[in-house]
Amino acid sequence: MVNLEFLQTESYIQLNKLLNFRYPLPFSRGWAASPDFLVVAVREILNLKKESPLIVEAGSGVSTIVLGYLIETFFPKGFLISLEHDYNYYEKTKKELELHGLNRTKVLYAPLISYLIEDKEWLWYETKELLTILKDRKIDILLIDGPPEVIQEEARYPVIPILKNNLSEDFLLLLDDSRREGEKKALEKWKVEVGVYQCEEFPTEKGTLVFRAVPLKKKPFFSICIPTYNRSRYLKEAIKSALSQTYPYFEIVIYDDGSTDSTEEVVGSFKDKRIRYFKEGENRGRPYARNRCIELSTGDWIVWLDDDDIFRPELLTYYAVSIEKFSEVRVFYPLENVVYDENSKSLVKGRIDDFYKNRKGLLRRLIKKTPIPNPASCLKKEVFDQFGKYNPDFPRAQDYEFWSRVLPFVEVKGVNVEGFVYRIHSGNVSANTLKMDYSYESIVKRRLIDKLSLSDFYFHAPGKEFEFFASDLVYHEDYFNALYYLWFSENKELYRKLAEESGILLLGKKMKIERKFFKLLQTSNYEAALEISTKLGKFHKYLANFFKFKENAFDLAIASLKRAAMINPLFKFSSLIEEDLQAEIDPVRERILSEVNHYERYKGKFIKEVWG
Repeated sequence: MVNLEFLQTESYIQLNKLLNFRYPLPFSRGWAASPDFLVVAVREILNLKKESPLIVEAGSGVSTIVLGYLIETFFPKGFLISLEHDYNYYEKTKKELELHGLNRTKVLYAPLISYLIEDKEWLWYETKELLTILKDRKIDILLIDGPPEVIQEEARYPVIPILKNNLSEDFLLLLDDSRREGEKKALEKWKVEVGVYQCEEFPTEKGTLVFRAVPLKKKPFFSICIPTYNRSRYLKEAIKSALSQTYPYFEIVIYDDGSTDSTEEVVGSFKDKRIRYFKEGENRGRPYARNRCIELSTGDWIVWLDDDDIFRPELLTYYAVSIEKFSEVRVFYPLENVVYDENSKSLVKGRIDDFYKNRKGLLRRLIKKTPIPNPASCLKKEVFDQFGKYNPDFPRAQDYEFWSRVLPFVEVKGVNVEGFVYRIHSGNVSANTLKMDYSYESIVKRRLIDKLSLSDFYFHAPGKEFEFFASDLVYHEDYFNALYYLWFSENKELYRKLAEESGILLLGKKMKIERKFFKLLQTSNYEAALEISTKLGKFHKYLANFFKFKENAFDLAIASLKRAAMINPLFKFSSLIEEDLQAEIDPVRERILSEVNHYERYKGKFIKEVWG
């Protein structure tokens, strides 16, 4: 826990050391600005590196004296104007400025008067004298520590709409008390009014917000793409989140992949010209729907929004700022997200690594799993022209297959924003990993090492590349190919260990137990077979699970059967299952047994040697 007294003492010492106060300052904290807030403010103003900044302060007191010293010490051509609505405080601040001899600071008596902003009455400082002093000069910095919260809810909101025409295009706003609800609501309104900005919160005693307007040389146009199929229950919330973006230059492309629910009515309930809706006559699958979204979009940048997810309002703003700052980047993604589980009603925040200028780290992650999220990712549209769109042969894991073709060859950048809410529910493709057919991931991994060398992915372990690759195959339960690569590299010790773990290699007593296991299956004693399977390895466990789930959870039963086929695709499944089920697992077996890179040319020899 932070020692608050120590923090404030340390902050005051820093200010005094930097600004060399000639006389003691008025007491800080309480109603006045705290030293930790003033340290953040001073540092941010110095970071602007402007020769003659013009600062306007809403409120006055100890902060006025500190900023006055800052102007005198570092900006001899700068100027500070403070607005004070309480006449007694105005007089006190004037006397303090005279005592300290701060001549480039002026405090104005500015009583609170009424303003009409969007048909609502607001109280804020009288600005007549301020505008007279400003003339044509623009305000570079706003320090907001007033009016007091008791005046009205969101009392500090009016500063931007009232002074908007007097602000420089890259103005900086510093807000004290940013943890209060009124300040949080004011911030959300500022974001909409400014449009393009950067925003950062500092954990000072009362909360400090640093808010910057960011002028863009070129304003990128985004296509928010929403492929959807029978998700009317969630789609409305997704569309609302897209329309709520604080950045104004975008379209929403909704591609309805043959929905039979009320999707069309949901979209029709929005009367917004930025929405473009297209409907397919029949369901063609996720890769096709994504590709149609790309083809129908008109933006320079594609931003993916899944039909059951929710964007945060500032996502496009942060992308727009990042696009200008990192011109070489072709793929952006949010570093933070929130996972909402509908079943448990829980919210969990997630953090993703930033792989900017870190190709080695990106490739190491890519060979194991998808390194960046597809939801809320932002791609330059030309990426699809260069590397192709989504592969229709991948009804699932199509994002992993797509990233495997793109990420090794383009620059990426994570953006420091909480970008989206990912919703977990019963209809998710990824809601239950037990149901996933991981043979698609296996194909992606094995193709990757044909495009690039193993040392590109396992640079940290020279001489052990095959062992690490086998481990990454096992991550998605492809034991068969993991064993092949260990056999290929002649790592007999690891091969034997993995063969036992998977249930492919059985010796001694285990062979007797296996015979008992299959007898139990044939006599429909599935619970006993499942118990025995723990001694035999994962292949047998998945076989037992198939029969356990077959009657009541057929999708889990099929998934278990497919996992068993990934471990031992050469097993004669026809001895246990019906012909129609054999058709379910044959494509999995084909993907696992296929030769998809130059390392796999000896697979026939491996099969003959091990299985005979």
